[in-house]
Amino acid sequence: MGELDIIAIISPKEGKADRVQQLLGELCKDVHNNEPDTLGYHLHRQDKRDGSVEFVMVEKYKDAAALKKHSTGAAFRKLGKSFASEGLLLKPLQVLDVKPVAGFSSRGKL
Repeated sequence: MGELDIIAIISPKEGKADRVQQLLGELCKDVHNNEPDTLGYHLHRQDKRDGSVEFVMVEKYKDAAALKKHSTGAAFRKLGKSFASEGLLLKPLQVLDVKPVAGFSSRGKL
């Protein structure tokens, strides 16, 4: 099995988006520094017209072992505990296991 692409959708409660963004930003730094087989980890914020916010994390892992290391690691567990103890999320994380079918991530050959 080769690389794995994951999209996670995070929906904070009203008034909690900045705190969620702070925690996710800290997680990004930890992943960058401690998970060399996480090949990409990009956080995006969508401010919706109705005032709500969603975060979309676009993730790429070298293999299933890298994804398992991430999802069971101390930093990810700490994030989950903060989300729960602070009551930050409107609904559970939505995690999508996706497969690229077209497009590019750099200006190399298609």
